[in-house]
Amino acid sequence: MYKVIFLLLSLCLAVSESVQHNPAEYVILKYNETYTNTINNNKEYLLEVTETINDTVNANPPRIWIQSNATVSFPLMIVARQTKEMISWQLPLEIEGDVGEFVYNYTTKTMCHDILKHYRMNGRHQKMIQENSFISIATSSNKTINFTIEVRKQNTFTIELSKEHKFNITPSQPSYFFYNFTTDDSLIKKGDSNYETVILEVNSDDDICMVVSIQNISCPVFDTNQDVTFRGFYETVNKKGGITIPKYKFPQGFYIVFVAKPDDYACEKSGFSNVNNSERVKQISLVIKPSITYSDYVMAVLITLGCIGGFYIIFGLPYFFYTVKATTPRAMEYVDNFSTTPNARIVRLKVTRTFDGTEMANVQRTISTMSGPSVDITDYDTLNEVDIDKNLRLGRGQPFLIDLARKPPKELTKKSYLYLYNVLTVAIFYALPVLQLVVTYQMVLNETGQQDLCYYNFLCAHPLGFLSDFNHVFSNIGYILLGVLFLIITYLREQSHKDADFDKEFGIPQHYGMFYAMGVALIMEGILSGSYHVCPNSLNFQFDSSFMYVMAVLCMVKLYQNRHPDINANAYTTFGVLALAVVLAMIGILEPNQYFWITFVIIHILMCFYLSVKVYYMGCWRLRDLSLQKFKQVWIYDFWSGPANVVRPCHKARFVLLFLGNLCNWGLDAFALYRLPKNFPVFLLTIFMTNTMLYFVFYIVMKYINKEKVRLLTWAFLIVSGVCAISAMYFFLHKAISWKRTAAQSRQFNVECKLFRFYDYHDIWHFLSAIGMFFTFMVLLTLDDDLSHTHHSQIPVF
Repeated sequence: MYKVIFLLLSLCLAVSESVQHNPAEYVILKYNETYTNTINNNKEYLLEVTETINDTVNANPPRIWIQSNATVSFPLMIVARQTKEMISWQLPLEIEGDVGEFVYNYTTKTMCHDILKHYRMNGRHQKMIQENSFISIATSSNKTINFTIEVRKQNTFTIELSKEHKFNITPSQPSYFFYNFTTDDSLIKKGDSNYETVILEVNSDDDICMVVSIQNISCPVFDTNQDVTFRGFYETVNKKGGITIPKYKFPQGFYIVFVAKPDDYACEKSGFSNVNNSERVKQISLVIKPSITYSDYVMAVLITLGCIGGFYIIFGLPYFFYTVKATTPRAMEYVDNFSTTPNARIVRLKVTRTFDGTEMANVQRTISTMSGPSVDITDYDTLNEVDIDKNLRLGRGQPFLIDLARKPPKELTKKSYLYLYNVLTVAIFYALPVLQLVVTYQMVLNETGQQDLCYYNFLCAHPLGFLSDFNHVFSNIGYILLGVLFLIITYLREQSHKDADFDKEFGIPQHYGMFYAMGVALIMEGILSGSYHVCPNSLNFQFDSSFMYVMAVLCMVKLYQNRHPDINANAYTTFGVLALAVVLAMIGILEPNQYFWITFVIIHILMCFYLSVKVYYMGCWRLRDLSLQKFKQVWIYDFWSGPANVVRPCHKARFVLLFLGNLCNWGLDAFALYRLPKNFPVFLLTIFMTNTMLYFVFYIVMKYINKEKVRLLTWAFLIVSGVCAISAMYFFLHKAISWKRTAAQSRQFNVECKLFRFYDYHDIWHFLSAIGMFFTFMVLLTLDDDLSHTHHSQIPVF
């Protein structure tokens, strides 16, 4: 009974409301005709738009343009309906940007054009379908509101392959287009391109930020600022953009959606917009191009591997033949056949006690001719006395290698192999988390479609498997294979140098563990650079440069170790400095502000001062030696020996090296404080490379000053290394991405492939830098071959 009464009351209420409600005014709207009217809460309009579609392929969806003077408090409500789809919005349109909200009193919407649902295929013939669209307009405002509406046909909706299309958008007027993968047999049979994978290229002359989204052809189409990133692939673009789109992800074709942002924060990460909000009309040029074929993949990979394999044969075999046939073995039995009997330096030490109880060393050196290649045991007893008093190195005389190579070869070899063990340990524990991280990045990108996550060169990023940018990963193969070749060369060279007695007295101590560490570092540079290119961005750039630091430092340490084997920095100290460099690189990426640069410059200057003193005094100076009393003593003794000695350096060559080195480092520090460069890892690498090259030049110059020579083979290696380094720097500076900028700004550097339709400038940089580093290592390996049978007493230290 109660239920019946409740139903009757509800029916009466519904009838009463229907009687009081004003019926909607029905209007038939024609295309390209402007309709203007007024509306309030007592009036409602229903507009019908009818069309007959004869050709599904060329059918263009309607675009509804509407403008009104409605307010935010009482907006105009618009509902557009088709047979199975409906979209709704309101005027004024409120768009929430990253730095505030923006209001627009006009909009343009494209009716959803769901090809799969609306059109039925019967072979190659299309059915004629009557499509009716209804537009409902209403408001809750009791004041009269003006509105103007117009329905237009979208001039271009289906994008053709390799044809440029230009159009405009605004934040309140998004646009989208349709592309279907070609089925043209004449194009497919040519085989010159891959039509099942296409590259979308977008260009614009202005900096207005927008989002480009690739969505499947189903309704609704997400074309608003709030939901454009909800489906498919998407990226932010200002002047240039690109996306590689495979057919297997969109077998029926895809929509290309363009939505202009109300501000530029998403592209520039700043609240400043270059264009007034009311004038944010973005002009866009769109073109879709086919990708390369899989045969192009195979050809590029085979040519790359073939060139490296050819290098193994063309360089490796002649070099092995030369070293076997043209090089005298490092063994005691070949000493008499190679050179005259060496001179041995006998060092006698006379110790006197000064007035303050300190000991000063007065060193008398005499050269005597020995009857055999070995040094008399009494000389070594004297040398042990010299080793006890390190003040000998502070004298003004010219030291020789015999003064700084007194440790047994086995001890030096063990010390050298610590570099290899340390670099292997660092490589394993550093590389595994890196690989895990970048693979996770790649999986997130594949799942979400967020193209801003990785800073690819989208115009030359060729996917393979789950990798979005296979070519930039693969181009690091040169580092790996050339690193392996250098390890092989080092191993064969070590096998031919097994005479410990010979190494104890002749030639520069080889320290093969250091060379092995260099080869491993070159291999790890290839692995970590490839890992970085799986998903390059500002958070993992340090992976690309970490082992470049290692190689630069190892080269510098090896040069110093040649003439200072007993006092050279050990592996723990070296890798401790490298660990500090990596920490600074991380902080420099995350917080490259003025305070960081000031702190870094202070640390750098103090480090330069400390190393300068250690190098100048050949490791004899310690912090506890820094006292006013000792400083006064040195000045008094120098003054009494001659007033000019107070300012005249004891070791002129080392003074010149350290003066130039500090000058270069101070110049780099001044540049850093003036410019505050954002790319701190590259700046740090520049410091390492500058110091290494400076020491390299100094070392070669000093060899010729001391009547030594550099063999032609070493000069050939050096010339090839220099040519590769200069060429590589050219390609490095012509960058295709910039991780220190935003993703949208990075795309402005994107360029098309330059080599084999597969590699860009950065890939060429990988190849050239790998060759350059390999030949640099070969220079270090053969730099002192001219001294291979020279006694330690005849090899000067500088």
